[in-house]
Formats: sequence, structure tokens, C-alpha cells
Amino acid sequence: MLRSTLSLGVFSLALPYLSSATPAHDDLLSVFERRGEPPLSTACSSIVNPEQERAREWIISSRNLQNDQLGSLRSGRTIYHHVLRVKEHLKPCGPTLGNCLLPSKSEAQIYIGQSESIFNARLVHDCLTSVPFNPTVASRFLEYYKDTLQFHSTLAYLKTPPITYQQPPVDLIDGLNRIQIAINNGLLANQYEYEVMLQRLIFSAHDSHLNLNAGVLSAFIFGSPWRIVCVSRDGVELPRVYLEAHVQESLRPGASDASPIATIDGRPVIEFLTDYAANNAIGGLEAHSDWNQLMASAAQDIQGGASIFSGAGTFYTADTTTIKLENGTRLDDHWRAIYLNAGDPSPLRTGGDFYNFFVLGYRPTPDQANNASPTEPTETISPTITASLQATQTSWNNPAYPSHPDVFQTDIGTFGGGFLTGYFLPNSSLAVLSIPSFLEIGGAVHTFSKTIAEFLRKAKAVGKTKVLIDLQQNSGGDALLAHDTFKQFFPWTNPYGGSQMRSHETGSPIGQVLTKYWETLPKESDGYLNLVASEWVPKNRFNPVTGRLFGSWEEYFGPYTAHGDGFSAVEQYDFANVFFTTASTGADEYFKVYGTAGRPANVSQPFEANDIVILTDALCASTCSLFVEMMHHDAGVKTVVVGGRPSYGPMQAVGLTRGARSYAVQLDLDSNIAFTQAKLRDQQDPRSTFLPNRTTSNDVLIVAASINLRNQVRKNESTPLQFLYDAADCRIFNTPRTVFNYTTLWQYAADAIWTTPSLCVRGSTGYSSFNTTGPIEPPASLTPKPPEAPFQQGNSPGTIINGIMNPPIPLPPASPIHADVSRRTDAAFEVACDMNRGCPGTAACVLFSEMCIVNPRGHTVQKNSYRCAAQCTTAAGLGWTGCAGGRICVPRKDSATLANAPIVYGYCWPGQEKLCVAGAPAGQGGYAWKKNR
Repeated sequence: MLRSTLSLGVFSLALPYLSSATPAHDDLLSVFERRGEPPLSTACSSIVNPEQERAREWIISSRNLQNDQLGSLRSGRTIYHHVLRVKEHLKPCGPTLGNCLLPSKSEAQIYIGQSESIFNARLVHDCLTSVPFNPTVASRFLEYYKDTLQFHSTLAYLKTPPITYQQPPVDLIDGLNRIQIAINNGLLANQYEYEVMLQRLIFSAHDSHLNLNAGVLSAFIFGSPWRIVCVSRDGVELPRVYLEAHVQESLRPGASDASPIATIDGRPVIEFLTDYAANNAIGGLEAHSDWNQLMASAAQDIQGGASIFSGAGTFYTADTTTIKLENGTRLDDHWRAIYLNAGDPSPLRTGGDFYNFFVLGYRPTPDQANNASPTEPTETISPTITASLQATQTSWNNPAYPSHPDVFQTDIGTFGGGFLTGYFLPNSSLAVLSIPSFLEIGGAVHTFSKTIAEFLRKAKAVGKTKVLIDLQQNSGGDALLAHDTFKQFFPWTNPYGGSQMRSHETGSPIGQVLTKYWETLPKESDGYLNLVASEWVPKNRFNPVTGRLFGSWEEYFGPYTAHGDGFSAVEQYDFANVFFTTASTGADEYFKVYGTAGRPANVSQPFEANDIVILTDALCASTCSLFVEMMHHDAGVKTVVVGGRPSYGPMQAVGLTRGARSYAVQLDLDSNIAFTQAKLRDQQDPRSTFLPNRTTSNDVLIVAASINLRNQVRKNESTPLQFLYDAADCRIFNTPRTVFNYTTLWQYAADAIWTTPSLCVRGSTGYSSFNTTGPIEPPASLTPKPPEAPFQQGNSPGTIINGIMNPPIPLPPASPIHADVSRRTDAAFEVACDMNRGCPGTAACVLFSEMCIVNPRGHTVQKNSYRCAAQCTTAAGLGWTGCAGGRICVPRKDSATLANAPIVYGYCWPGQEKLCVAGAPAGQGGYAWKKNR
């Protein structure tokens, strides 16, 4: 079977790459002792059993169903509420609370009759913060992960991004070094603090291809008990945030209007949600796409997902939550934690048990399971999965979608393989093709392509003259299916589709060895077919400069310098090679891309570009971004984006990662490194130690991890698409009817493009670009500003997470977003700065907010700018400077106390500054005062 796939989208979970044998606990202790390190018993309050089976296999087997079916547990929009049971699960020990004695699944559930295990978030947080921290294990993992990040393609651009990039810069390698500084100084109280710090660093890359699911954070996700939507009353007024159920109720005949949410947990709703999105959103390229990840969506529901607000948040927020509506209604409940592991958590009695199980991968001792209270094995399957297994299903079981599609892919359903539906709207010239995912395997690859062809044929046959392609919540999938779909719309247009790797010294041996090895294999042998689409065998890819296949690894890998870093040559896929196209998609039979040499086009172009429109909710990632790039930039199709923050102005149609290749760390990268090192050892080549052994250099059980291996780039450009500003042609707001009725939404979006441009949000048009115009920079007055330093929601005993990941161990400020303010604003303060210019000495470039009173009515306008400020702290012995010249050390929000030693972080601010005339509206003056940051 052909195993190699070009899966760009929802990060596919990989089984951990294991050595041939897993050591018993005694062996593990002796390994630590031989290194001169403390045994795990000094870090964990409960020791794993030194006998029995290969315990890691138990965990892996208990998670296999998730790995195969649920997609990435940290992909934001693909978190699934149903956690499936396995027959060989641990028996619960009862409902005893305290420390890590969690209740059994049956006693933990809040929702009667549902299959997931839901706990009170505070109970889980108390457990997680009791998990001990082993600095040796953590330090070894940081070295392993630092080596891994050398293969991530955007390191240089993240460090110094172009002005078109809408998020703050971040130096990932330096961030790992600063986490190590925190470990060396003994500043971490528990494993949870360490993992949160690491995840925040990863999140700061705003790239869902950069993914790590490991440790105690892999056990739970967090969420509110409520689903929310953001809708405009008439599509023109700025939208308000509502409880989804209240808006649904208001649409019933005779019902009163829903009341907007005024506050959440005592804070103004927009302020709270802005901070929440800044902390929990995954892969958002701007504030609008972060915001949309909070909202309920039917396109997400049909894929079994949850919004980051209602059940897919990574970090703990608080114990209780209170929502107040503008009509005075108050709602109180608890934040919730959802258990993701297939086994029951109750035998994990202590923080040490959690460490052994989720960090090291060893099960609890047998006596814990044997003494547990007996329960009946549970094999509940969620309704979504049940429906997906029915081969006769022909439509989505969701009221937002029409109940009877005119075209549908075989086996519609989350795990049934089918995603495509097509609708011919009555009394309209519009045909709608819904593509919520490009992720297919086996025979579904072929039915996907056939369904596209059927849709186009039938749409023409019934006289439809316009087409809308709905890509809401499309997080990617198979790159070649995007190419195939494009070619069916534009059979005679050849899109550029260029991409390139980062070229670095640790990558070169892999390509040299695998390319030479593949050249020795008999054609069509298993080994040949397994490597024909390998990332490290470029001979099946075109060099667009020469128009020929790459002749060698050296021709491909360069390095070729751009933005101060090395990159490979740009590559394009060889669609004429049926072995390559089949292996790339994982199809069960030979797959050929339509409109290429292997499968020539046999019909004329079905629709002109100006008769097609693409609709997104900005939550379009990976292969979805490739498809939009080809349709919009290469073919000239217009785009409409729906939603975003409650502000006017443009919004990007593709708001999530635009990387070209999500690459699994253990299944792909580590396996290829191990194979390369084995070959080099056989040849007695000293390069065999170009990296430490990837199996023995890491003690942590990784459920899943990925990097972005290749960047998408345009013809004659070097900046990755990830860092370009690419606004939609038109932005629309959701209304109470469009958010629950996609037929209405589709027609609304089509009308905004073809008949009623006034439906487009004010100030949102005129910022799109095609292949003849080049990139357009975002408008300075309309583009949201990235948030300041990450907001730590909820309190953790001894937490210093933000203090470490931000100055005085400096990282760029990272988040609340203030609408209608440019990301880079030069304003006089101490010294103006931006993310490229930096500050002198140890000063930090930080976000400074002023409130300008605009005369004569006393109206206030918030002005934000980046300015240099000295850093200060009360902690002794850490070498950070204090304040001089009468300036005051103003504590940051995230200042905290570790044990009994206060560590207060802050910035040195001067006295009250007068006049922000430069930032006030024309002809108006005012006075400003600072807000502490």
C-alpha cells in the first residue's frame, strides 16, 4: 500500500515513534542513575509499577481510535466532544475528590446521556497544578524540541516579520532558551506551569501546523457551558455577542428579541472575549480569525468540532463563570474540563500518577486498577459517529444546511469519508458547492473528485449561471485534491503552486541519504512506492526555474538565501507521475489529477471566474489556503469573508495557516532521521551523529506533534504567504438568520458580490489583490492591533508563566486587540519603537495605551503605540535593572508570587504625559493619561 501522503490540513495524529522495546520501570530508573540524574521518584509522588507489560503500548492503544479518527487534539476547530471508550479501560476507583482523585467517568458527566467525560474545571486545574515537575526530563525535551524546530520553515520570518504580518514577532529558539533559564533558576512550581509556558510559545507562532500535544495538557480541554454567536441586527450595524440559544429562540414567531451579552465574569464582553481568544486561538493570522474561533458554527458542528470558547480551549480560565445580559438577566455556571483520553482517569490518584501516565507514558500500578470499584464497560458511540457509519447517509443532520442536497459525496459524515454537498438554490441562478474539508483517504479520494465533476455537470444542466464555493471551517487536507478541484473549474489554467523548505545543516543528510537510497530501488517495488512522494526525494518534483525535474538533492536543497536564512529551491508537484499523485493522496487505487497529462480535460471550462465566488469564515487553513490562492490569485475568483470582530474594515479570507506541508514529528521526521542515521552508521560515516538519537534523547510521551515543513510562495516572490496581508474582496456580518440558515447566508454573500455591494461591511472593499497587482498592505486605520502580553486567565499557585515568557526575559508583547488601530504606530513617548527596530539596551518595546479626551464633548479615544520602557523587578539576583529619573515601576498584570518570595515584574513609566493631539481626530485636541500595563 502507498503510505506517503501530502496532508496539509487538519494535523494528522501520529503514533509515537518507539524503540523496539520499552524499558521496565527499574530499567528506566537505572537509565537516570547512569546519567547522574535523580530518579523519577524524587520528582513524582507515586512510582510506576516496575513490572508488567510494556506500559506505553497501553496508552497508545487506548488512544489509537482518537489518532485515526479524531484528528488533531489541538487544532482548535477539530476538537471533538465525544471521547470514545475502549473495552480494555481501567476501572474507576470512585468519586473521591481532592488532589488528583478525580471521579469516575459516569460520576463526572454533567450532560446526561452524552458520551464525553466532563469535570468541573477547578477540580481538574487543582489536579494539574499538583503534578510534580522534573527539570531533567523537561530540559531534555527542550533540547529535543529545539532540534525539531530547525525543520520548521518560518523561523526567520517569525523573528522579523514584514509589515504585512498582523501578529507580533517571536523568536521560537530564543523562547525555548528562556524557558530553560526559568528551569535553571528553579522558577517553575509544577509540570502544568512548564507546559503552559511552552504551549504559549508555540501558540505565538500563529501556525496550526506547528503543533504539540503531549504531557498533562493532552489530558483535558476547557470550555464554557454556553455557545455564543456574534451577529448584526441588519447586516449593517456593528454585530453584538449573544447566547446562541437566545438568538435561535428569537427567530420563532412572536418571540421577543434576544438581549446581547453585556459582561462575562465581570468584564465587558468584547474585552473578555478578546483576551480569551488571544490566549486560546490556534493559528490565527489576525484578530478577526482569532475572534471567529470563539463562535458557534454549523460548519464546525457537522465535523464534530467545538469552538474554543465552548469546549476546545487549551488553558484553564476560572472556577465559576457569570454572564450578564443587557436586559439585566444573570446566568451562573462553572467552567468545564473535558477529558480526552479513552481510559478512565479515576485510577490516577496523585499528581505523580498523572506525571507517570501523561508525561512519561506509564500506567498506574495494577493494585490501583484491581482495587477499583467495578463498573460495566461502556461502549457508547456518539450520534455523529453513528450517522457517519451509515453508508446511506446523503445529507448533513444539521438545520443550517438544506435537508436534501442536489449532489452529495458517498458516505457523508465525519468519519464516513464524504464531505461534499451541492445545492441548486430555488428561484436563484446560484449553485452552491460546500467543501468543509479536503481531508480524504482511500476510496474517498476518488469519490471526492467525481462529486466535483458531478456538481459542475448538473449545475450547467439545470441552467445555473453562478457558483458559490463554501469553505467555512475548512482546515485543509490533501493538497492534490485542491489542485484537482481547481483544474475541474479551470482545466486550461496552470496555477503556480510553489513551495520551499528551510535549508539547514541538519536537514541535508536526510535528503542526501534518502534520495540516493530511493534511486537504487527497483521501480514499483514497495520501497520505491513508499518513498516516491517523500519530502526528502525531490526527483519527483519540478524546478519552476528550469521547467525540469530536480536532478539531485543538492540542486534542490541549496541553500538559497532569503530574509537572512537558507531555503531550498521552489518546488512544484509532478502531476504526470501517477505513482507520485497516488502516494501523495493515500488513494487505494491510482489517482490522477484532472486536467493534467495523466487525466486530460475532456470538457470546456464550466464557469468564468467572474461568475464564481468563494465564501470563508477566515477559518481556512493549509490546503484550503492553497485552494483559495489558486482560485483567487491565479484564476481571479472573488472572495467573501463572514464575521470577525465587531468593527468595520477589511478582513482576510484565509485567516489560518497558509503553510504548504504539515509534517508529523515522530511518524515522519523522527523515522526519517533514524533511517538516515542507520544508513550512515552502516557506511561508517561520521555524519551519523548529526542529531542525537531521537528515541533515547526524549523521555516524554508525545501523542502528536507537527511542524510546517514547507512555505507557500508566489511566483517571483520570496515572502511566504503566511506573512502577506490578503484581504477578501468583501466582508459581511452574520445576521440572526444567516448564522442559522446557510441558504440565506449563501444568497446574501452572492448578492454582496454581484448585485448589492452595499451589503459589504463599511470600509472592507478595495484591499484585495490578484496576480497582476501584487500584495496590498493593510490600511493603517482599520487593521486590528495585536494584543499585548498574553493575559493569564485564572490563578495558578506560584505561576510565573507570563513573567518568564515576556520581559524581563523579553519576548515581544502579544495581545488584547484594539480595533481600528494599525499594528505599527509611531508615536512620541520615551523612544518610539516597533517589532523590527527594537529598543536600546535592556529596554523592552511594549504596548502603551492612552485615553484621549476629545473636546468639547468629553468623548474618549484610545490611542495605542509601541514605546521603549526600561524593565524592572523586585526579585534579587536576577540582574534586571530598576527605574531611574523619578520613574515608577508599574507592575504588569501578570506579576505573581512564587512560594513566599515575591517576584514583581513591571515597566518604568514617567509621570502623566500631556496631549495626544497627534493621535486625535483631525481638528481636535485632548489630554492623555497612561493606563498601567
